[in-house]
Amino acid sequence: MVKRPTWILLVILALVVGAYFLIKKYPLKATQPTPTVSAATYLITQADGVLQSIRIVDNKGDAFQMQRDLSKTWVITAPTSSVADQGLAGAAESQVGALSIIAALATSPAASEVGFDSPTYTMELGFVSGASHRIEVGKLTPTSSGYYVRFDGGKVFVISQSGIDALSNLLKAPPYPPTATPVATAESTITPTPGIATPTP
Repeated sequence: MVKRPTWILLVILALVVGAYFLIKKYPLKATQPTPTVSAATYLITQADGVLQSIRIVDNKGDAFQMQRDLSKTWVITAPTSSVADQGLAGAAESQVGALSIIAALATSPAASEVGFDSPTYTMELGFVSGASHRIEVGKLTPTSSGYYVRFDGGKVFVISQSGIDALSNLLKAPPYPPTATPVATAESTITPTPGIATPTP
C-alpha cells in the first residue's frame, strides 16, 4: 500500500512536469511597454551650448537667418541685413530651447505620410560649441497637437505646435528693431497783415 506522503509527492511531480511541458510549448511573451516621453523633454538640450545662428526656410523658398557677430550681438542677414532687436532675438533663442517633445516615434513613417518629402519648414541651428542640428518640419498630427519633425535626418518626433509656430513666425515677422516715427513739427504760419489802401488821386 502506497503511503499518503508518497501520493502527495507524485501529484506535485506530475504538476511540475506538466507545467514544464506547457511552458515549453506555449512560452510566455514578454510585453514591452510603450515608451512615454516626459513633458519636460526638449529637442534641444543644454549640452548643445549657446545658440550661434538660426536659419529657417519654408517650402516656398522664403528664408530668415540671424546670427551673432563678434560682439555677440544678434544680426539679421536674411531677408535683409540689419541689427536685430536684441529683446526679440533673445526671445527667439529661448524658443529654440523650449521645443517640447510630445512623443517619439519608434519607427519612422513614410516621408510622404508625414510631409517630409516636402517639409513645411527646414530649420538649421548652429552653436558656439561647433554643434549643429537640422530640423525638418512636416505635417500637423491628425489631432493637431503638434508637428511631425525629423531631427538630423534620423529620429522622428512630434513637437508642440506652439513651439514650431513661434519660430516659423520669424519668416513673417523678423525681429527688426522698431523704426523711429518722425515727430511732426508745428510749422509757424505767417498771417498776412492787410495793407493800408493808398488813396488814388
